[in-house]
This record gives sequence, C-alpha cells and structure tokens, in this order.
Amino acid sequence: MNIEIANRLQKLRKENGYSQEELADKLGISRQAVSKWERAESSPDTDNLIILARLYNMSLDELLYDTESSDDIRQRTKDSISLTDDEGQSVIFKDGSIEFKNPDGTNACIDKRRIILSIIDAIVFAMTLTAYFIWSVVFDAWYVSWVLWVLMPAIMSLFEACIFKTISKFLYPVFVTSIYCFIGMEFELWHPYWFLFVTIPLFYAIANPIDKFLFKTKKIEKEDIE
Repeated sequence: MNIEIANRLQKLRKENGYSQEELADKLGISRQAVSKWERAESSPDTDNLIILARLYNMSLDELLYDTESSDDIRQRTKDSISLTDDEGQSVIFKDGSIEFKNPDGTNACIDKRRIILSIIDAIVFAMTLTAYFIWSVVFDAWYVSWVLWVLMPAIMSLFEACIFKTISKFLYPVFVTSIYCFIGMEFELWHPYWFLFVTIPLFYAIANPIDKFLFKTKKIEKEDIE
C-alpha cells in the first residue's frame, strides 16, 4: 500500500475518535490488521474499504485522497494505481474511476452479489418445481398450482431487494397478481379482493422515496457496488 494512503487511514481513524481496537471491532477484524494498514504492510480488502468510507461518511475518493478536487484525483490516477490485499483482491484507481478486481481480473463486487443471487434463484426454482409437483399430484390441484410459477419471480426479487437494499426491486405487482389469482381460483373470492391491486401504487409511493433517501445517504455510487 502507498504510504500516503496508509497515513491517510490512520489520520481518519484518529479524527473520528477510534482506537485501533475500536475500529477493528466495527469492521470485524483484528487490531493487527488495522495496524498493518496504517504501516503500509497490507491493504484493506474491497468490503473493508466500502465499510470505512461509509463509517467516515465519505466517498472512496475522499477516503483515499483527502480533500483533493476531482481534477486533482484524475490527474493523480491517470497512471493506474493499484492496492492489493493479502487475498489478491485489488482496488484500481485509473482516470478518476475506481474498480475492484479479483485475482483473475473479474469485478469483485459484481461477483459476490451476483453469485449469491444466482445461487438463491436456483434454490427458489428447485423449491418451486418441487412444490408444484407435490401440490399438483398429491393434492390434485393442477388448476391452481400454476400460480407458483407466477409467484416465483416475486420471491426471487425479494431476495434481490434485500441484497441490494432497494425496496423497489421487489416485484410487488407480480406478488399481488399471484395472491389474487390463488384466492380467486381456490376460494372464488374474486370480489372484493380486487382491491389488492389498489395497493400497488401505494407500495411504490412509499418504496421510491425511501430508496431515494437511502441512495442519497450513500457516498458510494450504487452502480459501482452492483
């Protein structure tokens, strides 16, 4: 790690009133790891850089380059600067942009979340398929069990909303449609449960402002994380 960045991390820790032990506790790491960062013996990994930036309420640029202007940062990062942690993950600064890379060159942030989502989607699909055949064959409910396939993308989107902390990613209209179809076909209660569709604009009227508020409080652009 660059000695200037190491000194910067030490300065920020002290300015925010943390001892090495206190900062280590917040990050879930050892005090020795923090000490190594500040002695330029190792670098924070991707997740810890993001947590540090949020903890100090600043962007990654501000975290690593003090109060320099954007033009100054672009000039300094014109020639690529790379920090590599003990596991081989790198943070690359080039042309004013920041990239997180795995040892094989793939994007670290995209990998982690997308891989988790892919695993969850596969599990949800397998569970939906199993439930569909059990419900259809064992309970002879072919006429209504297909609703599970409508519900499936809504469940997948719920996990995505949780992982990316964005409420509006949840496919609420799909969820409402599946519930309405089930109630209507199973219990013949098409009326008055049509009112469920009225809750759709209400959901987005609440979710969108919350998402915008959460986005504004983040100094790190969501697109970099995704």
